[in-house]
Amino acid sequence: MDLARRSGLRVAAAAVVLLFTLGTLDQVKTPALPMSERSAVSIEEIAERLRQHLDDDPTYASYVTRPDTPLFPWCWPEDVETRMPPAGVPGYSGRLLLPDVDELEVRFWITSPQAAGRAVAAARRGTGECSGEDALKSVTDFDRWGWRGMQTLTTTENWTEDGDSGARGTVVAARGGLLAEVSWGWPFAAGGEPDLRPLNQGVALAGSVLAAVGGVSARPVPAPTARTASVVVAAALPPPAAYGKEMAVWPLPGDTPGSHERVCADPFHEQIAYAGAPAAIRRLDGEVSVAEGVLFLPDEQSAEQARSELLGWSGWCSSDDAELIYSVNPGLEPFTRGPWTGEIRTFAVRRPDPPSGLKGALRRSVAHVALGMRHGTTMVYLRWQGPVGDDPAAALRTGRAALIRTLDRLPASG
Repeated sequence: MDLARRSGLRVAAAAVVLLFTLGTLDQVKTPALPMSERSAVSIEEIAERLRQHLDDDPTYASYVTRPDTPLFPWCWPEDVETRMPPAGVPGYSGRLLLPDVDELEVRFWITSPQAAGRAVAAARRGTGECSGEDALKSVTDFDRWGWRGMQTLTTTENWTEDGDSGARGTVVAARGGLLAEVSWGWPFAAGGEPDLRPLNQGVALAGSVLAAVGGVSARPVPAPTARTASVVVAAALPPPAAYGKEMAVWPLPGDTPGSHERVCADPFHEQIAYAGAPAAIRRLDGEVSVAEGVLFLPDEQSAEQARSELLGWSGWCSSDDAELIYSVNPGLEPFTRGPWTGEIRTFAVRRPDPPSGLKGALRRSVAHVALGMRHGTTMVYLRWQGPVGDDPAAALRTGRAALIRTLDRLPASG
C-alpha cells in the first residue's frame, strides 16, 4: 500500500471517529421523546412510555432481538456467555418508529447497578470480536442524560438482496439498575463508506429514548422496589436444580449460540411473541434443556395471540427428511391448571448422529414438552427437552411434570 493511500485511510478513519463522537457531545438539545421528571422503575413502565412509538407489524417484529440474546450481537463472541445480559430479570425488546431512522431497535433490563455496569463492560470488551463480514469502524464513550456506556459503528457485507453493504450503530449503556441497548442500521453502496448522517441521527434518537426512560439526569435512579408482575414472576422461577442434575443458567463457558437447543428451534415465532412485551425470560441447560418465558401483554387478544404463536411450531425443521417422530400421538392437547388455560405440545424425535465435531446443539434423541398458558393478559411459555432413553412416554411424562411444577409456582396476574 502506498503512503498517500495509507494517509488517506487514516484521515477517513479519524473523520468517522470524530463525527461519531460529535454525535454524543450535544447534551443540551431537547429529546425527541418527552422526558419524564423521574426514571422508570419497572419494565412495565418502560414499555408503557414507549408503547405509542412501538412498531407492532409482525413482518418486522420477527427481526427484533430477544432480551436473552448477547449484547452487541452483531459480532458474536466465540463463547456466548461473555456478553449475556442478566438472566431471569425483567426485560423488554421492541422496534420503534421514530423520524430520521428507518429502524430503532431497543432492549431494556431491570437489574442491579453492579450487574448493569458489568454488562456494559462486557459489551465493550466484545467489540474486539467482530470477524468475517463484520467490520468494527469505531468505539467511543456514550454519556447522555445520565446514561453511560459505549457506542459503536460496524459495517457488514451483503446487507441487502442487491448486494449493498450495511452499517449499524449500537449504544450499550447503564443508568443505575437500568441496562439498555439501542441499535439502528442503514445500507450503503458496496465498496464505499457509510453515510454518517444516519449515524448521528441515530445517536441523537438513542439519547432521546434513553432520556424518556431514565428521566432527568440530575436526579438519581431509585432502586427498583416496585413489586410489579414481572418482578414477582422473576423471583418465583424455580432454582435450576429443580429440573435435574448439573442444571445452570445458559450459557455455560464454551457454549456456542443455540447450544441449549436439542431439537430445531423456531426463532421466527418466538421473536414475534416477545417483541414489545415486558417479560421475564430464562434458559437453563444441563441434564435437560429448559426455556422459561412469562409475558405481560396490554390486552387478552394479544396475550392469546402470543400464546398460540409460541405453540404454533411442531418441531419440523430443515432436516425433516432425516428425522423420525416416534412419540405416541404427538400434537397439541387442551390443558387447564388452576386459573391457567391453554395447550400442551409433546413429541419425541430421533435424529441421525451429528457430524463429527458438532458441539452441543441438536442431540440425537430428544423428548419435547411445551406448555403455552394464559390467564387474563399474562402468558406463560415453558419448554422442556430431555433425553428419550428407552421409553419415550416416560421421558415425556417427566418433562410434563417438571413444567407443571414450575407453572404452579407462578402467580397468575393480569
